[in-house]
Amino acid sequence: MFLKLKTTNFNFHKTFNSGLFYLFYEPEPTRKMIIGGKLITLKFKQTGNQLIISCSEEIEKDQKTRLINRIKYCLDLEEDLSEFYNICKKDLVLKNHLEKIKDTRVISAFSDFEALVGAIISQNNSYRNYRIQMRRVYKNLNFIRENYTEKNLLKLKLGYKINYLLDLVENFEKTKLRDIKGIGNYSINLFNIFQKRDYNYFYMDCLTEKIMRENYKIKENFEEASIKLWGKYRGLAEAYLQKFFEVK
Repeated sequence: MFLKLKTTNFNFHKTFNSGLFYLFYEPEPTRKMIIGGKLITLKFKQTGNQLIISCSEEIEKDQKTRLINRIKYCLDLEEDLSEFYNICKKDLVLKNHLEKIKDTRVISAFSDFEALVGAIISQNNSYRNYRIQMRRVYKNLNFIRENYTEKNLLKLKLGYKINYLLDLVENFEKTKLRDIKGIGNYSINLFNIFQKRDYNYFYMDCLTEKIMRENYKIKENFEEASIKLWGKYRGLAEAYLQKFFEVK
């Protein structure tokens, strides 16, 4: 069966190739997930202003509606980013990357649990290694909580993060995020930017500090400077900047 979603100012393949996503972990735009108790493969492509998603199995009407709504959210199909584009036009660095930015989106994880798994695995990790590890997690465990046992996680060689993931499984939706082991301010900020799309969150790491020092000539008060530069879109600006300046 096929799902068809109308799009405006959105280029799926450009977005997919940008690498600003959680939802996809394979070289091709496909995703396997459990829907209605069945493992279903979704394949994505865009034709004109239609995003076409082929499903390997038939889906019940109510499940289909939930799936469509969630995909719309994950791909950010209904958000107007014209204000952000205007900020980019005036920005010292982002103006030089505007054509790469336009019509793309940050893609959210399919579930909050998936996003938090990603936030834990991203810690002290290069983007390249993060992608390799997330692909391995997706392939072996998908993001089905019941699969996240100590035995299964040990096979993936995730080191100290195994304990964090086990604590996440035990306490997810039972306690505040910051009370889960391995979920500190850094991970919460990532979660709010990439999963909840609250771009007014901001996080400092070595790469962001380097960008602000070398490209914006800002030496201190980075939090304050981020508000002056990008306002409520500072988390989104940071996501693009990190992508443009990451070490390949």
